[in-house]
Amino acid sequence: MSAAFMPGDSTQGSMPPRNHEPLRSPADVLAIEKVPLNQRITRWDFALNLLDGCRHDPQRVALHATNNGDLDGPLRTWNFAELEQHALQFANLLRASGLGSDDVVAIVSPTVPALFSSMIGGLLAARPFPINWMLDANSLRELILASKAKAVLALGPTPGFDIWNNVQAALAGMDHPPRLWTLHDPFAAAHTDDLLTTAAAYPGDRLCFERPTAQRFSVACYVHSGGTTGHPKIVKVLHGGMVYRQWAANQCLAFTHEDVVLSDTPLFHIGGLLVRGLVSTADGHTTIVPSMHGARDKRYIASYWRYVERFGVTQISGVPTTLSVLAKNPPTSENISSLRPYFATGSTAMAPAIQQRIVEITGARALQTYGLTENTSHVTVDPRDGEIRRGCSGIRVPFQTIRIVKMDAAGRVLRDCATGEDGMVLVAGPGVAGGYLDPAQDQGAFLNDGFFVTGDLGSMDADGYIRISGRQKDLIIRSGHNIEPRIIEDVLLQSPWVAQAAAVSKPDAHAGELPIAYVELHPGAQVTVEELLRYAAERIPERPAVPKEIIVLDKLPLTAVGKPIKHLLQLEAAKRVFNDALQTVPGRWELEVLNTSGSGLRTTLTLYDATPAAKQRAEEILSSYSTPYVIHEHAALTP
Repeated sequence: MSAAFMPGDSTQGSMPPRNHEPLRSPADVLAIEKVPLNQRITRWDFALNLLDGCRHDPQRVALHATNNGDLDGPLRTWNFAELEQHALQFANLLRASGLGSDDVVAIVSPTVPALFSSMIGGLLAARPFPINWMLDANSLRELILASKAKAVLALGPTPGFDIWNNVQAALAGMDHPPRLWTLHDPFAAAHTDDLLTTAAAYPGDRLCFERPTAQRFSVACYVHSGGTTGHPKIVKVLHGGMVYRQWAANQCLAFTHEDVVLSDTPLFHIGGLLVRGLVSTADGHTTIVPSMHGARDKRYIASYWRYVERFGVTQISGVPTTLSVLAKNPPTSENISSLRPYFATGSTAMAPAIQQRIVEITGARALQTYGLTENTSHVTVDPRDGEIRRGCSGIRVPFQTIRIVKMDAAGRVLRDCATGEDGMVLVAGPGVAGGYLDPAQDQGAFLNDGFFVTGDLGSMDADGYIRISGRQKDLIIRSGHNIEPRIIEDVLLQSPWVAQAAAVSKPDAHAGELPIAYVELHPGAQVTVEELLRYAAERIPERPAVPKEIIVLDKLPLTAVGKPIKHLLQLEAAKRVFNDALQTVPGRWELEVLNTSGSGLRTTLTLYDATPAAKQRAEEILSSYSTPYVIHEHAALTP
């Protein structure tokens, strides 16, 4: 079809309503579900929803970009008409270059305005695959080859980024290398084979090819899980899952047409791609891109409240690590009255003290969420109009189904867990992805009855609130980055000194968790901890996965079959962290740290003849961590 408008192009409910149904409790979820989802959503093509967003108010600002956190410097702005034009030009370029609807376009770039038009154009013409741009050349090569990408978009040579060199190395020697186009820093000159320049030769007012409307179970794009693992799994994200995620985000967060949001989470992450990325575009929101480095940019974070004031930002953005920094650096003279009374966060549990401080300084409640790539983002969310329960991740999103079960060693469901009983978390619903690109990886994960086995342990209370207590797969979550321990262990075991290695997390008041490693050396090996850390830093493909410390033990605790007993090491690490942190608590105290459900920590601090100052100091310290804790007071120990 060669036309400016495509099938089903009549704005069929893709824009968010101005009046939202209340969301206070699971009873409201049930009330929402009385109207079937297929009556609420009548078209399942997310690319068309994105065009609806562009056409709702074409002259409204779609994207503002500042130069790496410099709020006082130049500004790059696209309105929605320009965004659509660039997207259609790219879609036409892809088809003219021989790519079809099932062909893959790998995208390796930090967030720049052209990334949004690339994703929209990619969804219209092909199958976009945003890849973690912090990965090394070998990891990029594996993902590009596994996806059979026919084209690659990559940030060209840019100071502060190794992307271009890594992509060049990844493509070197391929028998049939994909077509390569470049993206560029919007505040710098374009590179050779610049995408926007090349695509400008193609029509931007219509598609020059026939495009049937995508269906609910059509694959829309690929997103890889486990952002820092050595062998991430490629997830087939469906158009239906993306459309549902847009609907659910609007329902749970009560978006309006006038929202202004910050896009400071990378678009290779499912949360950054949708809720702080393309969902905002499909809803017609104005998106602010503060820096190519996102929330890692210290200049941007230092000016965060000024960004809110200047652009009239309506919802705070940030994973718990970012919010921890903001809580310690509240607004001073900035006018932040544009903020709405709630916003969503996730990726790691937030320390209660940080959550409360954010409310105090902004008036906005941080709604905890629980989500995963294989579910196209959120499974649960704190009810925006209801109770937020400490230590929980909210209630199920409408039309999601959650089971807490006991499973046997073969991955078979034995029974459903009782209320409050820990078990494996299974999820089902319209957000569940179409499986992994490698069908062999579906085994034991995507079940025949439609449920996905999350690998997370949790429980559900009598009121339907979910508590995630641990991760069976031993993932370390550092500021929203999923780190698989094996990537650290494999590197250390490749060294000439290490006989056994075990990577675990230790609690951190800022990042939630940090990766550390315990090692046992070969007999007679001579190496310092500093040399081991340097060896690991030079070989681990992504910076967040580099261990913050390495502890050398004479013998690692091992199971009968020779595997490290990680929960003992995690316990030891947590005890060291909390003992060190509590040294400023006056008087006598005893600390007990327990490991529940295999990987969930719980801390108990007993104070003896405590003064009010001692109790206050203990509360301040422990509340800055996401680990659950209790404080007991007793009379002094008898001699």
